[in-house]
Amino acid sequence: MGAGASSPQACKEAIANASEEELGQVLTSLPLEQLQKLSEIVRESNGSEAQVPKAKVRREGVSAQSMSDESRKNWQKPFHEKPPEVRDRLKSIISNSDKLQTLFGHLTDDAVFEVIDAMDSKSVEAGTNVIVQGQDGDNFYIVDEGNLDVFVKRGDGEPGKVLELGPGGMFGELALLYQAPRAATVTATTAVKLWYLDQTSFQIMLSTAENVKTFEHEAFLSEINIFKGLTKYEIENLSDKLQAQEFDDGQDIVKEGDDGDKFYLIQDGEAKAFVTGPNGEAEIAYYQNPGDFFGEIAILTNSKRAATVRAFGIGGCSTLSIGKDDFQKILAPMMGPIREHIKSYAERPEGF
Repeated sequence: MGAGASSPQACKEAIANASEEELGQVLTSLPLEQLQKLSEIVRESNGSEAQVPKAKVRREGVSAQSMSDESRKNWQKPFHEKPPEVRDRLKSIISNSDKLQTLFGHLTDDAVFEVIDAMDSKSVEAGTNVIVQGQDGDNFYIVDEGNLDVFVKRGDGEPGKVLELGPGGMFGELALLYQAPRAATVTATTAVKLWYLDQTSFQIMLSTAENVKTFEHEAFLSEINIFKGLTKYEIENLSDKLQAQEFDDGQDIVKEGDDGDKFYLIQDGEAKAFVTGPNGEAEIAYYQNPGDFFGEIAILTNSKRAATVRAFGIGGCSTLSIGKDDFQKILAPMMGPIREHIKSYAERPEGF
């Protein structure tokens, strides 16, 4: 379906003649607005509901940078010899760090030592920027000795310090896991010794679908306003508890009258909330932005769901949810902002 297929008849013929695979590739590549317009064009030409195959329209997710078969074929595993005590110390650092276990936890001990042998060392002086926000990523780092500060610049404001790193800390993984520039500047506050792994070796030896998804969730959560006050550790803890689920257009996510056992975030797509009245269902809320959330009031008030939330639109929606107990425990520091947000529900029924 090229650019010329713009008339109703041309669109209709293109859809009729395309194979299922070709049509799926075209539809999933279209922005939601164009897909909706296409549906309208074909519906108008038919004089009835368009028989356009249902396609999941999803925003491009954050994922590990693609690597060609040629790059993998030409890659040679680095080897930097280290004394046994250094190898053992690095192994201990990795084993005792929950964060490092996110990257290394799927590896056998032998595989962990292969990564250790592939890492090289680097010493930097106090005041040195090891990585700079906005620049391309090249290496993944583990701190052996010394201390560093992490700064993030938001908008036109001055960079703000968000984290301190010491021995056993790690940084630089996000830009290697995602097709994105460095998300922060990391500056040595003392003389520092680092161990680093180059980008290609990192992707081949460490990057897995599981840890990419973990970091994707953390990056997503960090951009949601009500979670801005959470520490990096709390964001990681919250991310670990999230459950992902997809819902088709028209499918109920929560139902009016059910127990409030989960808190939901819209990750992608759209949903609408409805309440039942004398004249049937009435729409009371429209969730259309990543990070929109619902379900918190029923948890906080220990009440039943007072509304039904239903996936909406051609692509339905993807959600991330967390159970009631974890919600109350992990998000305790954010109850103030969440309760403030609840005040915006003045026109919504109690318990939603």
